[in-house]
Amino acid sequence: MKKTLFDKIFVGYPEYNFFNTLPGIEKIQYLFEIFNIEIKRNGQETLINGLTDFFNDISEEADHGIEFDSYDVGNDRSRVDVMIDNENIVVESNSLKAVRYIIYKFMDNGYLISRDTDAEKIFRKSKVTRYLRVYKIIGQYDGLCYN
Repeated sequence: MKKTLFDKIFVGYPEYNFFNTLPGIEKIQYLFEIFNIEIKRNGQETLINGLTDFFNDISEEADHGIEFDSYDVGNDRSRVDVMIDNENIVVESNSLKAVRYIIYKFMDNGYLISRDTDAEKIFRKSKVTRYLRVYKIIGQYDGLCYN
């Protein structure tokens, strides 16, 4: 007797217990998922081929909502690298005066920020400059004054 694909499916005890807790229609959907996994495992579609197809489908010029601007400002001591996302501002430089100047400029432009020392500890091992500051963006308002 020839074994079918269903005969080759192995279900362990944890999976079987999970299967027993599912309602009727979800049991059938779970069975189809296991069947599809077994088809892919038998060489009709390997993981490497699937990942290759996935990454080939993603174009390099696709807009993922991330914008990068890069300016070459020289290699002097007061150079400052700034990275901004929706929640954080990361400022890195060899000059503390330059870091403070950039942060004050953000505050002048209406950013309410708070220093995040816990996040700085994460970056501490990979930093390449002397000073690295991470600030959490609380909000942005027009017309702020320091008083």
